Amino acid sequence: MKKLALLLPLVALMAFTSCNDIEFPHATSDRYQLETLKATAGDGCVTLNWADQKDVANPLQYLVIWTAAKSDVQGGEMLVTPDKKEITIDNLVNDCSYTFSVQTKYPSGLSQKLTASCTPKSTRIPATNFKVMAGDKRVFVSWTAPETGLMFTYKLDVLAGDQLVKSMDISTLETSALVEQLTNGIEYTFNLTCVYAHGNSPAVSAKATPGEISPINASIENPRKFEMVTFEYNPAYFVSGEIASVEWTFDDGSSVTTPAAMHCFGTTGKHTVTIKVTYTNGRNESASTQITVGDFSWSKITGVGYQKSSNIVFAPDGQTFYTASQTGKTLIAVDAINGTIKWEYTTAAATYGAGPAVGPDGTIYFGTEDGAGTFYAINPSGSLKWQKELGKAVKSSPAVTSDGMVYALADGGFAFAFDSDGNQKWSKTLSGNSAGVAVNRDGTVYFATSDGVWAFSASGAEKWKPSEKLAVTERGGSIAIGNGIIYVTLKGKAGCAAIDASTGSVKWKYATTMGDCYHPVVDAEGTVYFCEKAGYLYAVKSSGALKWEEKTGLNFIYSGFALDANGRAIISEYATPFGLVAISGSGSRSVLTTIGVQTMSPVTLGPDNRIYYSTNGSIEAYDIGVAAATGGWPMRGANCQGNNSLK
Repeated sequence: MKKLALLLPLVALMAFTSCNDIEFPHATSDRYQLETLKATAGDGCVTLNWADQKDVANPLQYLVIWTAAKSDVQGGEMLVTPDKKEITIDNLVNDCSYTFSVQTKYPSGLSQKLTASCTPKSTRIPATNFKVMAGDKRVFVSWTAPETGLMFTYKLDVLAGDQLVKSMDISTLETSALVEQLTNGIEYTFNLTCVYAHGNSPAVSAKATPGEISPINASIENPRKFEMVTFEYNPAYFVSGEIASVEWTFDDGSSVTTPAAMHCFGTTGKHTVTIKVTYTNGRNESASTQITVGDFSWSKITGVGYQKSSNIVFAPDGQTFYTASQTGKTLIAVDAINGTIKWEYTTAAATYGAGPAVGPDGTIYFGTEDGAGTFYAINPSGSLKWQKELGKAVKSSPAVTSDGMVYALADGGFAFAFDSDGNQKWSKTLSGNSAGVAVNRDGTVYFATSDGVWAFSASGAEKWKPSEKLAVTERGGSIAIGNGIIYVTLKGKAGCAAIDASTGSVKWKYATTMGDCYHPVVDAEGTVYFCEKAGYLYAVKSSGALKWEEKTGLNFIYSGFALDANGRAIISEYATPFGLVAISGSGSRSVLTTIGVQTMSPVTLGPDNRIYYSTNGSIEAYDIGVAAATGGWPMRGANCQGNNSLK
């Protein structure tokens, strides 16, 4: 850095009101700014380090000033002797951003400022997941230890009203405690604090009233259908020894052997949950509880923009779903149980046709149609995990495998393989505009473009390239896999083509009559179902012979089927009468419900046995009471996670 001096006119007058001992001459050329300034955050403090410029005169003092980003937080200032190049400013407010400036003071006055910003953070991290379970004259408390490398212990205070009745010091190694000699019928407050050498964490609190003992505790007292409930046994009930194992049994016939059981109920009414505990001494003990399940709490959500050609996808636990608003340029996360919007992630460009895909760890992947071809990985919390630029617009959904590999395709035939942390494993340059990506059970990756289909191994080795040019429809999931056949929907009345997954040879083509075709899905027998834009619906057998065609009306634009376990193909209409239509295996048509407005996206059959579809400005769900078909590729994206992968 060059030596900086502040040159002022001789008539200038400088005033400094806070530090009365500083005087300012009328002119100077020897007030040298600092070379560097670094701010390092601490717990309620920030440490400043700085260095003078080389080969300049030592200053008389340093003036340090700090201001807070929050209007209700006070700043400050101090003078520092010239022998110090590091100071720690204490008594700051955690999670508040501060700006620090340092000026050198010379006989002629103050130099220009050098600034740095920093946000102090608390290192006194509390415990989490604090729970209490009441027993007979005792309460069992448990928690999750804080994630920290610092030494600490626990302190548990027990209060009845405002009166402290018990205080317990607990080792760092423990994550539970049994509080005994309590009085039944009295509500107690339990406060757990982590005690660090530099102070205590905030307390986590919970209340419990010892008395009648419940053997099983449910995280939700009155859940809705398909709402995830966590069941835990009460250690204050099972006191006949050390517990060796547990088995949970539900009245739908399912069972698990984990210490805590997570379960969704598919029907309303009363349900029985039973636990069998086995102690280390071999003795068994069983107990049951009943839980009442209510119906769905919503069927329509408004204010979510228009999801053109982008299907709805679900988190692995089925409790959250995601949709891409083309008009709002946002990825939207919705609580599937109560229908509230959890968060929105806004991008610079729209996702049009390329719906999101959800990985096994819950990460959501999607691309946008900006010039750089931005591809996003979003955490389940709504924060950015990583992003990449693929070179051109991303018009197809990605594929994500069970081992976390992510495959993406952009216009120009730019194909990429990333791991779940965003590390690029390999890339290929094909040709044509992006149409779809799919992964077979053996890990083979298929990229479909407007020029054809390519196959690569998971390591990136080419298996085969197009045996002939196939104009696969752009924008969407225009590729599906079933029984060793790759199905692709085509542009310009070309219909659908079937490709041998092993060799790349075209087995057959089925032409249509109106326009581009979209969103193939496949049943367990290999029959492919697809939609013709502004045209008809088709079901074509794996042999290439027509199974049925639906020509009731030209009511479909970017629509796509979902197949249910009863053999029905369900799809929504773009045009009047705007129905949700089911077509049986024999081709007979029935209207499940009237939607009333246009839809332009494939339907999704959710884990709650409801059909999800998007309208112009809303999301709706219709309960069919039937699960998705098994086998094949029963909906766009292969499943309700939309991960386009059989692996």
